[in-house]
Amino acid sequence: MRTPSLRRRVVLWSVGVLALLLLVVGVGVDLALGAVLKAEQRQRLESVASLADALTGLSDQSLADRLSMPGIEARITYRSGGGAVVGTPQPREPGRAPRPPAGRSSAPDATVTEVGGSLIATEALRPGVTLVLTADSGQTEAELARFRAIMAIASAAAVALAAVLLPLVLRRAMRPLGELTRAARETAAGGRGRRLAPRNPASDLGRAATQFDAMLEELEGAEHRAEEAADRLGRFLSDASHELRTPLAAVSAGAERLIREPLDDADRDRVLVQVVRETRRAGRLVDDLLLVSRLGELTVDTRERSLRCLLQEAADRVAPRRDGPTVSVSGDDATVAVDAGRIDQVLANLIANAAAAGARRVRLHAVLDGAEVAVRVSDDGPGIPVAARSVVFDRMVRLDPARSAAGGGAGLGLPIARGLLAAHGGSLACVDPVAGDLPGAVLLLRLPLVAAAEPRLLPSTEPVRAR
Repeated sequence: MRTPSLRRRVVLWSVGVLALLLLVVGVGVDLALGAVLKAEQRQRLESVASLADALTGLSDQSLADRLSMPGIEARITYRSGGGAVVGTPQPREPGRAPRPPAGRSSAPDATVTEVGGSLIATEALRPGVTLVLTADSGQTEAELARFRAIMAIASAAAVALAAVLLPLVLRRAMRPLGELTRAARETAAGGRGRRLAPRNPASDLGRAATQFDAMLEELEGAEHRAEEAADRLGRFLSDASHELRTPLAAVSAGAERLIREPLDDADRDRVLVQVVRETRRAGRLVDDLLLVSRLGELTVDTRERSLRCLLQEAADRVAPRRDGPTVSVSGDDATVAVDAGRIDQVLANLIANAAAAGARRVRLHAVLDGAEVAVRVSDDGPGIPVAARSVVFDRMVRLDPARSAAGGGAGLGLPIARGLLAAHGGSLACVDPVAGDLPGAVLLLRLPLVAAAEPRLLPSTEPVRAR
């Protein structure tokens, strides 16, 4: 990008435009003045020619002498035979009164023509005798030459004065641009508190200043978001390393005990079971961390499934577990296009989250809502405080003390569930309980419909109790 001096460019362009305008005006005025002067000469010739009819008592020579004046030359031409001869009229006899020439017309009949830049007026005095009046063009040309000289001097002076004054005027006029430059320099140096706050946002510089302030606001917001993201990433890595350290430490301790201590069969089996359990826990945590890291790029293989079957399968998986809550399914049925494995993972995470909070009952209730189906997942646990509903979907967030005391997970269940639903075009939110919900936490799961079946109420399944 070329970056010439804006002030120099404005001065050069302004001086150039001014010179062009003065040239156009000078040429226009010169042409107009020339036309006016010629029109005045023409009118003057016609007026002088009209005097010939008033001076009827003079001889031809006297008439020519009387009509000759500064700028106008009068002469008489005589036509004899086939050619015109310029002659000298006969002098008037002494003591003899002048008589009007015979055949003189009483009305002016002058004809004005332009020959070689000069105006010539002709009028017939009598047959064969013509009055010729010639206007001198030298005076007109002299006046035009003086005008051109004055115009050239004045134009040159105006252009020179503009070239001197424009930089001074521009320096003052461009002060707002200088303030914008200083603000940009301060921003580049690390300052973020400077704002231009234009008085007239509708002007050109006002709009630029407004956009500059908006850019600074967005820059500060982006920096703040980046700092928050860095803080969250730092906490996430710290929490992840802490969560991994616990099972790895247990595995390491069990392995050292197996190597160093002589154990009987019962103790050896107990240590091996602990090592396997902690290894699986670490593996699940690694899988969750990997899944969380690529939720934004996750693609799902969707197929049409019955929502009732998905909910019932999730409830049936909890039934064989002695320490699991009882899960009931109720509400409407619908056809949804989902990746059954991912949706099952979502439901498992929600049920496990309720179990970690100490819930003994979980209810899955489906309701058709326009082009979506809403599944309300409620439990009878301690619930989620209103102040914590905005952060429970963040990574590595656990509500204390209930879930920590219950041996909850790493705080990745809800973020994973929301990310998997977003990949299906759905959503997950924490809402207030309504009539029919269990009194604890309520999570609202939404999925788009493929083809809703006839709205019908499914019979509530009997709660499956742990064996």
